Amino acid sequence: MKKIAIIGMGDMGIKYAEMILNNDLGFLLVASTRVKDFRYDKIKDKLISSFKIYQSDSELFKAIDKKELLVDAILIATPHYNHVIATREALKRNLYVLCDKPLGVFLEDGRRLLEFENSRTNIAYIYQHREYNIDKYLFDIVKEKKYGDIKRINYIVTDWYRPNDYYKKSIWRSTYKSDGGGTILNQCPHNLDLLCHLFGLPKMVMSFNKNGKYHDIEVEDESTSYLEWENFTGIFIASTGETPGVNRLEISFSKALVVVLKNEIQIYENELYEEEYRKKDYANFKQPQSKFFRKEFKINKEEAYKNIIKNFYDVITLGKKPVASLDDAIKCQYLCNAIYLSGFKQQMLNIYKLGSKEEIEFEKEFTIEMNKRM
Repeated sequence: MKKIAIIGMGDMGIKYAEMILNNDLGFLLVASTRVKDFRYDKIKDKLISSFKIYQSDSELFKAIDKKELLVDAILIATPHYNHVIATREALKRNLYVLCDKPLGVFLEDGRRLLEFENSRTNIAYIYQHREYNIDKYLFDIVKEKKYGDIKRINYIVTDWYRPNDYYKKSIWRSTYKSDGGGTILNQCPHNLDLLCHLFGLPKMVMSFNKNGKYHDIEVEDESTSYLEWENFTGIFIASTGETPGVNRLEISFSKALVVVLKNEIQIYENELYEEEYRKKDYANFKQPQSKFFRKEFKINKEEAYKNIIKNFYDVITLGKKPVASLDDAIKCQYLCNAIYLSGFKQQMLNIYKLGSKEEIEFEKEFTIEMNKRM
């Protein structure tokens, strides 16, 4: 077994601790940063007798340096700004890192992680949607071009509803200074990662973010973005102020309309590819015949998280590729930052190659705009 410590024992950190303690995932939990009593009570009976609790991540890393604590890996589940800080400290010690979403707040921080020689081998990210069976099925449809080229996508995720108590519960939430943003950075990295995973980074972004529309917060709780790829366009809509919300991804292909809901995929498949049909000599307004079918999925969210942790063990022991790598997390962070900067500037932005002169200028501009709001 590999020894692991958890930095950040809030709602998600304790959830990961329980998974490691209750399942054979290849890890022995040996330490964590401070944990509140009501959370500690959930795991105390399953902890090893030598389990150690440190008051901060810096104290934990000092213990590692003094060889008072021996670990192979660190799991990071802290507020967003600390993700990159803790990741860098782990990489300096050649430890492996499993980091919760998102990569951090600034794209620049993510790009600078690439300066570590071990960054591409030692880091994995928790983007569990990649392990959902419905999203794997969808990925194969897109990758194999089963229904031809993509014409348009429309992604609505307004099922992230949060009452006021959610923002009051943790003081670090809902400000630029402590949280880094609102629904786009807090809830939507899963959805933005899925967009990048399926379609790659868009070429252009135009966003409209509404701050405090539904809640007494300074960051966005509603966002609408127009996205443009090389050969197709899309709309991305997110909100924490709608109930009942909707989770719906529409993909218009040349030969089908694919509609992805939470637990099913609906497919309307045409008899011909649209570009073939439009050239036929048919009567006005006539459309190609289509057949409809649906496929239902039972999504086991906890199993998806477990698969991420199991994969992380294989990253360490077998050198396998992580389910979500640093490069994947950087793409998601780039799109996230672009949505914010477009909203700040109220203009359409181009997305450039990472490391290019234009992209580095983008990073500087985003940092300036964020600092104005912190």
